[in-house]
Amino acid sequence: MLDNKIGVRDGYSAEIILNTIFENSSEGLLVISEKGVIQQVNRALADSLKTSPDNLIGHRLVDVCRHNGLRRLLKILKTGEPEIGKISSVEGRSFIADYLPIIIKQRVRGALAKLTFLSSEQGLPGNGEVTRKKPSFKHKGFNVIYTVDSIIGNSPQMMDLKETLLKVSPRNSNILITGESGTGKELFAQAVHAASLRRSGPFIKINCAAIPDTLLESEFFGYEDGAFTGGKKGGQVGKLELANGGTVFLDEIGDLSFALQAKLLRFIQEKEIQKLGGGEVKVSDVRVVVATNVNLHHMVKYKKFREDLFYRLNVVNLAIPPLRERKEDIKDLVSHFIAKYNKLFGLTVTGVSPQVENIFYKYSWPGNIRELENTIERAFNVLEGNTIRKEHLPYHLINLLNDEPANQDKQEYEQFNEFSIKLSHGRTLADVMSQAEKLVILQTLMESKGNKAKAAQVLGISRPGLYKKLLKYNLT
Repeated sequence: MLDNKIGVRDGYSAEIILNTIFENSSEGLLVISEKGVIQQVNRALADSLKTSPDNLIGHRLVDVCRHNGLRRLLKILKTGEPEIGKISSVEGRSFIADYLPIIIKQRVRGALAKLTFLSSEQGLPGNGEVTRKKPSFKHKGFNVIYTVDSIIGNSPQMMDLKETLLKVSPRNSNILITGESGTGKELFAQAVHAASLRRSGPFIKINCAAIPDTLLESEFFGYEDGAFTGGKKGGQVGKLELANGGTVFLDEIGDLSFALQAKLLRFIQEKEIQKLGGGEVKVSDVRVVVATNVNLHHMVKYKKFREDLFYRLNVVNLAIPPLRERKEDIKDLVSHFIAKYNKLFGLTVTGVSPQVENIFYKYSWPGNIRELENTIERAFNVLEGNTIRKEHLPYHLINLLNDEPANQDKQEYEQFNEFSIKLSHGRTLADVMSQAEKLVILQTLMESKGNKAKAAQVLGISRPGLYKKLLKYNLT
């Protein structure tokens, strides 16, 4: 064998060579025997567990490691079946792991875990400490600051979503990111780019709702000198051309006009760009990632969005769940934002009071993660001491602790009973929730006498958000 030849010629045994590879790998590696005893672990994995290899080797895995992901190795010993691409985290660092059986003469003799850390912070072995370096993806002034490790949350929904993101990112297929306002759609878009093979290329963002239709086309495709009055001298390169070799992120894609939808569709199909006022046709190799907080299915149904474009964009759908559906992530998010604003404000806030924690879990968070972050930031501006208490919260959150009137309890019970009847008659939860939202919007519009600005204020949403819901429920 090759290893033996090397050993004979150079005086190095195969065991020494393999140990050198094992110890110098940047990936975490751990081997257990068929009895579940740790036989070998490299420095990268031991560092991630905040210990040393000597404290692990020779001990049973169940005795020295409480990490559920690594304990999958015990299952591998029983089944003999490998488990590939499992996502988990240890000490705040996410990783994707392969758990493999070690089979000798058709018998499982042990198991191997190989962990590839997804964190943008790479651990370097040395003196039992981990040195962390934060990378920056830069290209022509366009930066990506978020990776998959920036996505906070270990709820089942988020773990599945991160696993899907890592699977689809290396491909070139277009991606549609859906989710309510404040769920972090741009964060996911940047994470897709950072995990893709285009990570060294540019990441270009265009907000389709923030730029007037009359300027969006020139923003997309650029223009030649003299193409229209008020243009820059010498013309301008379009964002789709600047994104060549990288990713273009189109936020609020539902606000794109029909005329631009047709031109975007042609670009996606042909990859060709022609500046306004120009005759030259260029090819731009761009991956398209789009995001929306409106229901594009409904927009297609009511002829507000092109069906052919929708199917071109919706090759892969990353649907981000609202915070109210994954409240187990609130604790991690609160800790993350407290650490962020401790650094920004120069404070040493240690956490929230039990009363505040109860409020956070009780509240529905219509503004999602953005609202939670704003709530933490507000508390930092008014607090005294090192704990966020009830009095540091906005009034509408404090009032959650107040006892509600008995007649309101009765009304809520009647509404619950009505919805339960609808569910028992085959209506899905989504249908019932949509109907309830539609009725609330109609009632608010009636009470505000059709004043949409006032209705939006009462509902606690922006005017564009109200218009999107009106469109969604065909109330325009």
